Amino acid sequence: MEKTLLNIVLILIFTKIGGIISRKLKMPEVLGALIAGVILGPVVLNIVQYDDNIKLLSNLGVIMLMFLAGLETNVEEFKKAGLSSFIIAVAGIVLPLVFGTLSAYMFFNNFWENVFVGVILTATSVSITVETLKELGKLNTRAGINILGAAVIDDILGLILISVVLAVAQTSGSGNSGSLSIVYVFIKITLFCLFSIIGILYIPKYINKFKDYLKPSKEFLTFSIALAILIAYIAESLGIAAITGAYICGLMLSSLSYKEYLERNVKAISSGFLSLIFFASVGIEANLKGLNMEVLFITLVMFIVAVIGKILGCSSAARLMKMSRSEAVQIGVGMISRGEVAIITANIGLQKGIISEEIFLPTLIVVILTTIITPILLKLAFSHRVEKKIR
Repeated sequence: MEKTLLNIVLILIFTKIGGIISRKLKMPEVLGALIAGVILGPVVLNIVQYDDNIKLLSNLGVIMLMFLAGLETNVEEFKKAGLSSFIIAVAGIVLPLVFGTLSAYMFFNNFWENVFVGVILTATSVSITVETLKELGKLNTRAGINILGAAVIDDILGLILISVVLAVAQTSGSGNSGSLSIVYVFIKITLFCLFSIIGILYIPKYINKFKDYLKPSKEFLTFSIALAILIAYIAESLGIAAITGAYICGLMLSSLSYKEYLERNVKAISSGFLSLIFFASVGIEANLKGLNMEVLFITLVMFIVAVIGKILGCSSAARLMKMSRSEAVQIGVGMISRGEVAIITANIGLQKGIISEEIFLPTLIVVILTTIITPILLKLAFSHRVEKKIR
């Protein structure tokens, strides 16, 4: 027990210092936490091990992280996102999925592992994009609004895709029994999606009727967290990713009258404690000793697919929706950055035995690289000189 307590202390201190350094460098705190995990793990200092206690806290960290992501999503803005954002999001998922799956066949012959590589590359994280757009004063431009709308839709479609691939990969078999299992999986996922949509649309309206009796209190916070874990449990029991259930619960509660209170307190628990342990544990798990020329080549291919897939997919969809060339490029570049969802997806795949360490390590490097280049490319895309050339 004392060893676990010391591990937690070291993780919290190192990840927070790493986060402060990352913020100073205008990078997301996630990068600092990941690097802190690598330093604490077997690669560098070897003073923290990934044991069952850290794994439990890490899994809770993922659930809280996705619950918070759902709470922070503006459902009304999502409804207004419109056809253009939806088409951009779909194109930004389909191309990386196809390119990622096909490129994985250069290295692996396992169908589900290759598909999972494609799934990992569909993720989008716009936190760094939002900060850059704010800095440039371009957040409320047509390109900025479409990036935000597409990112929300991308998250939801991406989580459904992760759940489908996970569920089918784990139940696929040979013959009629395998086919029946896959049909059963799709029925469960469809029902879960239907109940989720009903919950997001109607539960907040029902709860808000009792807002005079509900007060922003510790009890309200506790029951909300319990609900998030319960829906994550139901999702996991159905063979759907627990993170999908947590995110759906966040969306359900994001329209409540006391959303700000809930969001503030969940953020304190997640960002101040549990999610730090998750990101550090990912760094601790990363075995850099396995870094060789083949892994570097896999990383290079994944990085190229990650960048080209989003730029080509999203910008083509934007052009289809009658946007200018410069806006199309801006949207494509704004969707490049991967982040939490890519890391979470890769971590789930590794734990479930769908992907190997050879894919896990390149994923972390690709997340870091795409996070670094996105602000640079975004500033270039919005510069007057580039806008004039590609208008």
